[in-house]
Amino acid sequence: MTQAYFGERSIRALRKTRRCYGCGKFINTGEQGLRVSGVYDGEFWSGVYHLDCREAEEALNKLNNTYGDEWISLSDGEWEDEKFLREKYPAVALRVYGEPEEEDDE
Repeated sequence: MTQAYFGERSIRALRKTRRCYGCGKFINTGEQGLRVSGVYDGEFWSGVYHLDCREAEEALNKLNNTYGDEWISLSDGEWEDEKFLREKYPAVALRVYGEPEEEDDE
């Protein structure tokens, strides 16, 4: 598999609702976003992220030292990644994992 990253472009206000490539939730019309594009395995791809979702995804991959073909998207994260996201990016974790489950004291 080959991957090429073209870059990103900030969007001040989306003209229509888009689904975030990171968390899978909607980015509403008028909200900021970040368009990212590249080629993966010979196929062009382009996606829009919440600004904090992209930041969290980059931080997660830096932490795990995963780049290129080993890149971890937010939706592919492991349970260890959830702890990191809840601590460092709580709004992103809420969109990806929902409310944290309460632990039983029994």
